[in-house]
Amino acid sequence: MTDIVSNIETELLTARNNLSADRLDMSFGELLNMYEADELLIKPDFQRLFRWDLEQRTGFIESLLCGIPIPSIFMAEDSNGKWEVVDGLQRISTVLSFFGKMKGVMEKENHWVLQKGRLIPSLQDKGLRDISLKFQLNIKRAVIRVEIVKWDSKYDMRYELFRRLNTGGSPLTDQEIRNCIFRGEGNELAEEVQSLGSWPPFMSLTQISERQKSALYHDELVLRFYSLNWSSHPTGNLSDHLTDYMKAASKDHSLYKGYRELFQRVVNVIVGLNDKNVFTGSNHQFSSSKYDGITMGICSAIGRAETDQLWVKDKIRQLIEDVDFISATGVAANYKERVRARVERAQKIFQEG
Repeated sequence: MTDIVSNIETELLTARNNLSADRLDMSFGELLNMYEADELLIKPDFQRLFRWDLEQRTGFIESLLCGIPIPSIFMAEDSNGKWEVVDGLQRISTVLSFFGKMKGVMEKENHWVLQKGRLIPSLQDKGLRDISLKFQLNIKRAVIRVEIVKWDSKYDMRYELFRRLNTGGSPLTDQEIRNCIFRGEGNELAEEVQSLGSWPPFMSLTQISERQKSALYHDELVLRFYSLNWSSHPTGNLSDHLTDYMKAASKDHSLYKGYRELFQRVVNVIVGLNDKNVFTGSNHQFSSSKYDGITMGICSAIGRAETDQLWVKDKIRQLIEDVDFISATGVAANYKERVRARVERAQKIFQEG
């Protein structure tokens, strides 16, 4: 029992020492000033702006005016001391855009007009210019708790913190958290993944829903491709595997060199098949299992695949009809055993003559 307690204490102390954090109570006016001075960073390419509809945004402004307590926001501090919004984007962007300060967005996203408030019905059709200076200052002076994770915290702890505290009205997806945490310090992987995720030839193949697009699912699919080329033997579920890869690649940039070209070659092969349903599953929705199998299979025989489209079509047919491959899809498809099984089966089929 003593050894067990000792192990727990050791692991607990290690975890606590790996986290460097701070907390401050700040006004929205101070946050506005930081944003205008480029000391507060918002990356719309890597996070979802304006997921809140007008009713939600109106409700938040109404809460500030009425002095209703609001949840904390979370920042990641970079090596230059600047803060990047990780959780709380909707709250901050709501205030920034209401005051017309949001950068890099269409004009209509700034100076928007309030709807009828639940507590203050007369907010209907009121913009910033329609409310008095007194109430504008009430919004700016409203205070919010800011939790800051320092740049020298271990990546593991930063990711875990934001994953576990990700409880806002529009929670971040795992991919959004990865983009925030495993970026910077000369690491261009997130930018590369985002660029490929929005690449028109790739987007034309996936036919995913608008909700999935807004959750950066295209980016996650690119990262999925990279991570399975890095290792097709996950030690945990696939989501953890993607995180492990992005963490490793943020430290060793050689782990993603050359993958852009390989990804583009594979996508071009698939586009050449002229099959808009190539990744469609039996439920008529995008199938991530078919995506894994087809892309990894083509990867394993890319030279042949680029010169023989009929051969590729036949191999895909063999794959999706293969009993062993089918058994590694469906429910629990992201478990490590099933991921490993379907990738291995796809590679074997594509490498057979």
